[in-house]
Amino acid sequence: MTQPLRVLVTAVGGDLGQALVKALRLSPKNVALYGCDMDGAGVGSAFVDSFHVVPRADDSTYIEAIDHLCRSLEAHAVLPGSEPEIHVLSQLGSPPKLPCGIPIVCQEASWIEVYGDKLTCVKSLQGKIDLAPFADGADRQTVAKLVEEVGFPVVVKTRRSSGSRYQTLVNNNMELDTALAETRLPLVQAFVDESGGEFSLGVFVCQQFSSAIAFKRDLGPVGCSWFAETSTDQSVLDYAMKIAALSGLRGSANIQVRKSSKGVQLLEVNPRFSSLVAARAACGFRDAEWSLDLALGQRPERPNIPFKHIRFRRFFHEVVDFGEGFNATSEWAPREMSISNLIRSAR
Repeated sequence: MTQPLRVLVTAVGGDLGQALVKALRLSPKNVALYGCDMDGAGVGSAFVDSFHVVPRADDSTYIEAIDHLCRSLEAHAVLPGSEPEIHVLSQLGSPPKLPCGIPIVCQEASWIEVYGDKLTCVKSLQGKIDLAPFADGADRQTVAKLVEEVGFPVVVKTRRSSGSRYQTLVNNNMELDTALAETRLPLVQAFVDESGGEFSLGVFVCQQFSSAIAFKRDLGPVGCSWFAETSTDQSVLDYAMKIAALSGLRGSANIQVRKSSKGVQLLEVNPRFSSLVAARAACGFRDAEWSLDLALGQRPERPNIPFKHIRFRRFFHEVVDFGEGFNATSEWAPREMSISNLIRSAR
């Protein structure tokens, strides 16, 4: 048996960190998954082979702690699972590496600086793809001109965060003034109707191949995809691949769009994996594994096309701690498909 590929996944107490672990569990490779989180009382320990508490990403000792942990685990790579950690770790070189030389699986800071900021992202794409009209929320004159042109409703969202929890739909000037005052670094965007659906797309680009997978999705009560189904809508896929080409993407990113009465239009680009990364892996779109290959200087395996069609449903579940750490209760689990069957289905 070959030695396992040892990967540290951070923020395993959160939905993205757990989704990354689930995605790599479906890999046909022998992968040992270690986890860390700033919350030692959270549930992250239930998902990994070993669990470790680390400082917050904005703590001055964070990088040193992650570096020491990776060396002690003899990890081959670290895969950050939260936006604050990606922000810090992406700045450690080009491509990013810990001080000990262990590669970090994330986009480089220069790419994040442009496409992780919603305003600079749409400015860089303006005139090259169809976009909903927008304005810098800090420029009230430009905002007033936008409202005059497109009318209400408009959406106010923060430039530097992802997820529907950080955006507000406003229907009049009073609501607009309140939203602008309460939103840090606001972007104002014309409302994009979802008559043709809302989509979350995984996009991956490397020297050997480039590919995208689309999920038509509904958002849930906590701002992430609650129900999703794979879509073969070519206009949506082509739109995302054009963004990948225009941006010079290498590796993986998440692109969110709506297909409105005016066609496909961008909601945002997230320079990270999304919480659907595990569902994508189940389809055969293994972008977490491919990104890990890139970081380790290996050639990602070209996927089999078409990808599996699936429906995805998120649900609330529990783990319990009887004094020896959080663990699943098997009697509460839904019917299980074996790991080997899941891996075969994903090929």
